Amino acid sequence: MNSHTPTVLIVDDSSTNNILLQSALSVNKLNVEIATSGEDALEILKRKNINTVVLDVMMPGMSGFEVLKIIKETPKIAQIPVVIVTGESIGGEREKAEELGASAFFAKPIALKTLVTKIIELAVV
Repeated sequence: MNSHTPTVLIVDDSSTNNILLQSALSVNKLNVEIATSGEDALEILKRKNINTVVLDVMMPGMSGFEVLKIIKETPKIAQIPVVIVTGESIGGEREKAEELGASAFFAKPIALKTLVTKIIELAVV
């Protein structure tokens, strides 16, 4: 793995979503790490150099919002851009994501190309 290649952490409990996004990002020459829970994501963030996090809101255990809050409250990783992705639309998610410090917000269904473009923009700094 090239250390100059940005690494994106995808956090989603759906393996289908993970595979789809991983393929799209790999084609664009980004390294990808995958976590299927908030706890796994926080563990990876402690151990690896991550450039951008793509975070699903609805997951078992910790929600994406809880993970986002911890990331932004942890000095060592607080500067990492976080893209929130949600399939739930009860309203207020975008505002909550912005309030907690997310860099971008996407509600499903998402145009994959639009999401990938935003991730690349945030990851390649």
